[in-house]
Amino acid sequence: MKKVLIISSTRNSNLDLSKDIKNYLMDKDELETEVIALEDFELPLYTPTLEEQFKSTESFPKNISKIKDLICSSDVMIWCSPEYNGGISPIVTNTIAWISRATDDWKEGFKDKHCLICTSSGGNGKNFIKGFEMQLKYLGSNVFDRSLIKTKAKNIEEFEFTSVLTDFYKNIFSE
Repeated sequence: MKKVLIISSTRNSNLDLSKDIKNYLMDKDELETEVIALEDFELPLYTPTLEEQFKSTESFPKNISKIKDLICSSDVMIWCSPEYNGGISPIVTNTIAWISRATDDWKEGFKDKHCLICTSSGGNGKNFIKGFEMQLKYLGSNVFDRSLIKTKAKNIEEFEFTSVLTDFYKNIFSE
């Protein structure tokens, strides 16, 4: 059984996309899926000074530990986030910063995990996809070479949605 964590950075259209993905994957064998929204964790802004304060007390805040445990215990991650100013949304960057600093090995939450990047954005979303793919690969993730992109101007066609998710599902078990 593979544990799939579907991570929406926001509670808006990316959460809707996350739920649609979960509904599609529910029919697939050998997957346990969970959807979370990063907004719900209300993580503090990462700074080295704040990290040192937490380390000096040998205790990270509960929500940092909770998101770290969810990400580290997953086998597969599907990220759904809008593009912000032509790049990765701040909430995603902040979450990754905390995960990499709250683990013994900074790549622990990401290394060798299958990842799919999706977006529901006001813009074209492609810069987010490219930038985040590069970051996840640097962290050691196996990033799927296709993505789901929904914009204000273009919805995701049903064939594209099922094709990408079916191929991603096959890729998870192709090892």
